[in-house]
Amino acid sequence: MRRDKNFRPDPNLNPYKARESPSGTRETFIDFNTQRVCPACGKAIKISYNFCKYCGVDLSAIEPIGNSDEISKQLAITAVTDPDPEVRKEAVDTLGDFGENNVLGVLTFVLLNDPDENVRKEAAGELGGLHHPYSMEVLAKALKDESPLVRKEAIEGLKKIKKKTKPKKFDEGKPESRENKEDKQKPEEKSKESNTEGF
Repeated sequence: MRRDKNFRPDPNLNPYKARESPSGTRETFIDFNTQRVCPACGKAIKISYNFCKYCGVDLSAIEPIGNSDEISKQLAITAVTDPDPEVRKEAVDTLGDFGENNVLGVLTFVLLNDPDENVRKEAAGELGGLHHPYSMEVLAKALKDESPLVRKEAIEGLKKIKKKTKPKKFDEGKPESRENKEDKQKPEEKSKESNTEGF
């Protein structure tokens, strides 16, 4: 059987080709009963994984939202799938107010994928308010967001996290901290130091 040399197969009929979503739409379905979202990269993975297969982050200390209460799970679904941006924004705000680490993945997913800049801005603010070190990477990615509102909120979020998680050893070498240490020393320690200086 000879084919016409101008014959071109229809790419939509190829069952092996990965389907691309039409522009302007987004893939938002996450089954929180079987999947979790990595708080560092925002990718959905199996709920049973303790490490993200995309970025390698250890997730063992963060409970998946699918294992938490039904209210958090429903809010997460609303934050990701509701057609109204105001409803998604309120769901993100409420999840952030819970202050639990299990919402980090959902907030990360919203920050990286939501089409509305106000919803992404809210997610960036809530991630900063949770002060988790895993959020630093995603907030750094948000510095490249097309919206100046989101970029500004990402900067504020990074500041909040940096202040809260700042290691103490960074302050130890500064002159102010040395002066405070000397003032806080007990008098007998100061006398021991002065006695050993002569040797």
